[in-house]
Amino acid sequence: MDIFRAAGVAVITAVLSATVRQTRPELSVEIAIAGGIVVLGMVFYELGGVAAGLKETAESMGVGESFGTVMKIAGIACTAEIAADICRDSGESALASKVELAGRLMMVAAAMPMLFKLVGTLSELAEELP
Repeated sequence: MDIFRAAGVAVITAVLSATVRQTRPELSVEIAIAGGIVVLGMVFYELGGVAAGLKETAESMGVGESFGTVMKIAGIACTAEIAADICRDSGESALASKVELAGRLMMVAAAMPMLFKLVGTLSELAEELP
């Protein structure tokens, strides 16, 4: 990814948002959100190829299922953090805290199949011990 493009979009968005805030504060938040979406779109475009390569490597190593779960958890974490930051920027810190809690609970729920698989493997190993 060209970090200079992403930084440029972010700086232009910040300046535009600060300028508009003086006359139309309600529009300022929308400009900041739109700029954030553009920057995230640039990041996701670049990460698409990286994720495909990582998935291919994980599948060749036999850990494709676990890799998928870890990627899902990472996606939940990023989404919750971005949503919470947007809420905080809008002055809704209580709502941001609830979004963060929901993200944590969803990550735990997504990790449960891996935990059950680990417990099952440990049980099998324990049965084999004398």
